[in-house]
Amino acid sequence: MTLSGAKARFQLNATATPTGVNATGPNVVGQGLGSTSFSDADIIYSFTVTATGAGGVATLTLSTGAIVKTTGTPDVTRWGSQTNDLSAVDFEGVALPTMVTLYGVHINSVDAGGFRFIPSSDDIIKLGDGDYVDSGRGDALQTLSSGHTVGSGTVAIDLEDIGTVTITIIGKSS
Repeated sequence: MTLSGAKARFQLNATATPTGVNATGPNVVGQGLGSTSFSDADIIYSFTVTATGAGGVATLTLSTGAIVKTTGTPDVTRWGSQTNDLSAVDFEGVALPTMVTLYGVHINSVDAGGFRFIPSSDDIIKLGDGDYVDSGRGDALQTLSSGHTVGSGTVAIDLEDIGTVTITIIGKSS
């Protein structure tokens, strides 16, 4: 697969109206739309993990993209309506090359009551404390513009309750 325009976009801001005497406004606080580009990225894939019961855990090997069901029987969807393909393939069903450098991870929790994103070691990737047990819906994005060597690292996606989490990974093979 050939990628072009690989980037992450982000923005976090709000308009604040001052209430002080002789204060004018409104003022925008935060960051406008920013982006990080990954010009040499050649790997991108997404998958969804859906809990079929409380405590389902799926473990992703970052270098290969392969997934194993560690605990319970979570459903894993790689593309379309196809489920439980745990092999390391992209959206076309083509085998992924081995990832050497990780550039970014996006987690979208559509309806999960809470989840944990647990790396095998802190030097792989750290999204805050990785514990979103009470978070419900939302997104978490981490970009590593210089990249990070993934080695043999894994990430456990622990769904605390019934729900769905979609994860997108971007990186490069060499």
